[in-house]
Amino acid sequence: MRLSWLLLFALAACSPYSFSNEVAGFSRGVDDLSSGFTEGFAALAADHAATAQLEMIESRANVKVKRTSSCLTPDPNAIPCELYIGDAEPTLSKVEQLRDRTMSAVAVLRGYAHALMAVTNAADRAAYDAAVTQLSESVGALAKNADAVAPGASIVAPAAVNLAGWVVGTALDQQRFESLKAGVTAAGTAPPGGKSPIATVAQALGAGLFALSQERQTALIAEAAILQRRLDPSLSDSDYGQRLSDTQAVLAVLDGVRQADPTAAAKALVDAHDALLAAINDPKRSYASLLQAVSDFADRAAALQAALAAAAELEKAKKGG
Repeated sequence: MRLSWLLLFALAACSPYSFSNEVAGFSRGVDDLSSGFTEGFAALAADHAATAQLEMIESRANVKVKRTSSCLTPDPNAIPCELYIGDAEPTLSKVEQLRDRTMSAVAVLRGYAHALMAVTNAADRAAYDAAVTQLSESVGALAKNADAVAPGASIVAPAAVNLAGWVVGTALDQQRFESLKAGVTAAGTAPPGGKSPIATVAQALGAGLFALSQERQTALIAEAAILQRRLDPSLSDSDYGQRLSDTQAVLAVLDGVRQADPTAAAKALVDAHDALLAAINDPKRSYASLLQAVSDFADRAAALQAALAAAAELEKAKKGG
């Protein structure tokens, strides 16, 4: 009973500390999606390299190994510098085409989530002033990024860059709450006929994560198929066991990527933010929904990060492949 009374008292006080745990959970979820994409992108490069090496070893008697033309150019937007077989050079995959846009979405979402954390954790006037500036800039960056994808989303930008003007009251605790409320409201408010800035940016992130998931699955399927073909009964027990272990390791990573859902994780991000917005405007009515939404987002983001970042490290070309 005492715990319930204290919780109700904290909610009624409208303090950011009522939301500090939930803001922290939201921020961790955003960080997980960020590392899921960056680490998953690196793992994808390893997938491609492993598959290409296995293909070259398997076909070495019939085809010539070539090097992409990009190896001789300084253009960072060209296809990766790599070896390949066949007549046609590799082309940029969907996720490689979306990489810059996805990384931009990742950057502004992380900046915004960390700024919310800074406001809720500001312990004194100096920290609070710095946090307000950080939140103002991050909401503006979020709106600008959204506007590039869906013109009109930056309708909140004029208010975002003047966040200090939203601060009311004299108590630091109340000011933290008002700033948190203003930032979340700006990021979560949709222009007429459109989506909110955070929904627009989350959709761009979701598209990049989905493309990464699809590309990793394609590469892992190809890698597993080659490894399975190479399970020759004439191999020694040791070599056969190693190749069997390699194949199972790739399939385990593949199954993890298949089970994770990038689209649902991106939607959960928006749902958690919507729940935070509702709770800030009416804590008593929406606080339970906020807890559930943040928990769901954190779980989905963590699962997706673990799946996308998982690497299938093989003893490539062991004993000549």
